[in-house]
Amino acid sequence: YHKSNTQCLRKNIMNNKYEEVNCPTCATKTRKELIYKRDDGIGFYKCLNCNIEYASPRLVEKELLKLYEGDDWRDLSKYDGWTYKSWKNNKETHYYLVQENINLVKKFLDKDTSILDVGCDIGLTVKSLEENGYYSEGVEVSSVGAKIAKEKTGITVHNMQLRDYQSDIKFDGVLLLDVLEHLYDPIKVLTECASHMKQGGYIFIHVPHHGGISARFKRFLHKRGLKKGYKHFGFPAHIYTFDRKSLKAILAKSGFETLHYESWPSAITNGRVNIFNYLQSKLTKKLALSEYIICVAKKIYLVNIMNS
Repeated sequence: YHKSNTQCLRKNIMNNKYEEVNCPTCATKTRKELIYKRDDGIGFYKCLNCNIEYASPRLVEKELLKLYEGDDWRDLSKYDGWTYKSWKNNKETHYYLVQENINLVKKFLDKDTSILDVGCDIGLTVKSLEENGYYSEGVEVSSVGAKIAKEKTGITVHNMQLRDYQSDIKFDGVLLLDVLEHLYDPIKVLTECASHMKQGGYIFIHVPHHGGISARFKRFLHKRGLKKGYKHFGFPAHIYTFDRKSLKAILAKSGFETLHYESWPSAITNGRVNIFNYLQSKLTKKLALSEYIICVAKKIYLVNIMNS
């Protein structure tokens, strides 16, 4: 089985579907540590310089984009009777997560400022920002996600990659929520984000956190053979996981200074905080201990994208 899968992977590499890669921040300059290797030959590595974890081999850019651009990304029929108003009134899926997004933005940006949501999905955060007094629009690579955002949620959305987006607006803030871990070239996209921002503007990032307590526990189980697979990495869609050090490094290389970290445990994002888990939830948030980490950084200079 292992031999068959490995041969299949090698065939895909020969067919230009997969490629071997290095750390996206440090390139080939530093050593790496193998964390886990799947039966099919996919390895998960940690850069010993910046601490980012990444998958290699991984899908080439063309194949990676197919995961997000196609019409099978989301079933449009599920939204036939859906409205933003009903989602809000009934506090449906992601409602509490969106509220955390808004609360985070409010800590750094005043009302009437402008925010670009890169990878806006169906536009729930964009619409909520508008209702809270911000000017906001979205960029979404999925044709289905953009269609729902425009026709159902009712936001200004651009169905394209960020590299194709043009605007006269220099935004006060950029959201990059659950996006960075998917990107073929994260530094290029971060510098593209910076090019659409005012000097001193803020970028808000939400990514998988390999330093979180649950992620560490899963790794402990894997190393001792008590848990099979490496599913919490999210491959092939997720190709990176981060911690404070790796976020600081990749953002610095892209023209940003990191200012703030926190985490949102599931009790918060699902609206289930109660007297029994209140303290634990608050500590997890403040100390950034969950398996996803939030980072806020400030634009301090603009990196030349062509040289990145």
